[in-house]
Amino acid sequence: MAKMKFLKMCVLMLCVCMIPSLAGCSLVTTNVDKQLNEVVASFDNGRVEVTREDLILTYNSIGNSNYDNSSTPTQSGVEQTLNLALNRAILVDFLTADDKQAEREKLGLDKIVLTTYEANNVWRNVYSYLNSALKNNEDQLREEAGATLEEKTTEEEKSTAYTPYDKTYTYYYDSQSGQFVLERVTEDTSYENESIALFDTSADLTFAEKAKQAMENFRSKYWEYTDSTEMDPTYESENSFSDKAWNKYINALTRAEADRNLSKEPAEIFLREVQRIYQIYYDNQILTRFQEDFEKSNDVTIDMVATKFKELYNAQYEQFTANPSAFDSLIPTSAEKVYYMQNPEGYFKVNHILIKFSDEQNDAMEAEKTKLSNGQITKTQYEANIEKIKSETKAYNRDTQEYESMDTFYSKLQSALSTATSDSTRMVVFREFMHRYSQDDATLNASACYYIPTDSTKDTMEENFANVSRELYDNGNGQVSAISNFAETSYGYHIIMYTGKATNISASGNNQTIVERLNGYYLNPLYNKTMLDQIIENITLTSYSTYENNILNQIKADKNIVIYPSSYNDLY
Repeated sequence: MAKMKFLKMCVLMLCVCMIPSLAGCSLVTTNVDKQLNEVVASFDNGRVEVTREDLILTYNSIGNSNYDNSSTPTQSGVEQTLNLALNRAILVDFLTADDKQAEREKLGLDKIVLTTYEANNVWRNVYSYLNSALKNNEDQLREEAGATLEEKTTEEEKSTAYTPYDKTYTYYYDSQSGQFVLERVTEDTSYENESIALFDTSADLTFAEKAKQAMENFRSKYWEYTDSTEMDPTYESENSFSDKAWNKYINALTRAEADRNLSKEPAEIFLREVQRIYQIYYDNQILTRFQEDFEKSNDVTIDMVATKFKELYNAQYEQFTANPSAFDSLIPTSAEKVYYMQNPEGYFKVNHILIKFSDEQNDAMEAEKTKLSNGQITKTQYEANIEKIKSETKAYNRDTQEYESMDTFYSKLQSALSTATSDSTRMVVFREFMHRYSQDDATLNASACYYIPTDSTKDTMEENFANVSRELYDNGNGQVSAISNFAETSYGYHIIMYTGKATNISASGNNQTIVERLNGYYLNPLYNKTMLDQIIENITLTSYSTYENNILNQIKADKNIVIYPSSYNDLY
């Protein structure tokens, strides 16, 4: 979902990296039972525990970016991650354990039991992860063998497709009441009654029996590949990349457990990995349900939105007035969080399509630079060689999965834009080409676009990108939907579209008027998310955070929490 979350938001970011990959992450530990299973924090006399393995995985996927944002773990970052991991485990235990029913009732909470659909959703996430890991192995093996790589999977294609913002509220005029209404979007309730688990969860099976079922079911039903022949589990061939990918995966898991006193049976090794991944997604689902249940019982109102916006607006007004440079620092990186546009006349908006130089081109250009510095070629030869390398740049069309010349790509774009009858439809066309061709993944479905300063001394983008953007703005007199020719930067070639002047949203007037303005203010002119959506996210995030902290404080009241710094202080 597009909604921002608190614990849920953090949890959904949690990568389920395999243990063999830990050596390449930010925290490194020897992969042995004693160290990985060592408890670093416990709650309620050991009822809930966080191990070194839990802490490492959580830090590498959440803590590093949220608390340190660098490659060097700090004591503060590790400890904040530990607190997050412990709170997460405490809350999941409290919401699901049978012996906590009396305590839940005191807090007005019910036990969370996943529906069959929700449980299946957990399994779908597990299968998606496993299939992705195996597909990466298969692609790598094909590439090493010089074989043709498989076509992109549906999931990979979706990652670059336009995804409209999933609105949680709609704002409209109700003719019967004669008033504007802010109403929660009613979500379809999905229902399933048949489990898609890898083994029979209702049967009393031994671990070995579950493992056998899990491997057989996964190999026959869920091991999904694009090669139709190799999808058939009865297809056996020494040239089967799918079989080789499977063996590579199992071998990696086996090596990861080499120093652990565990069964070496491949099916059981596989099931242990499945259970580890399942537990992460299960916890995610429990916390998601908990937050969604809270939000459904706490509607956001027009008055709440207007009050929150005025609060954010006034706070930034005071901040930017006292420190004007704070605005110039925020607008390039977090434009969606700018509620008071201090200097709208000093900025304008652009979107772009990036055709990157390939890795081979970058390597070749670096080699030419080395030759020049070593005196092997002259400056004139260097420049000619670089131009030749750049002339080989191709645009990749995700729809056809073929490479096109830059001229072909640009002609297609111009032709499509020429048929558009308005600025808004030209921007839709440009958005479609972005998702078909652009290799700047960070801007696909991004909440905010780029804001370019009219004053070049305030540039944060590469010089040529900013200059070409200003030429669009100046020469076209700010013609919305005007596009540039190819603008070269160190990344490759950009087609830039001017998408409007920066504007400020007034915080004056009655609450309904303010909400109308917010509903008409699109954070990115190419997409459908509005400032109203952003404020609703802010409200729900803040209110849930407060609620969650209150619940956790009551759960932890009179219960002991023990932290073992000596068990993790070697990690930073």
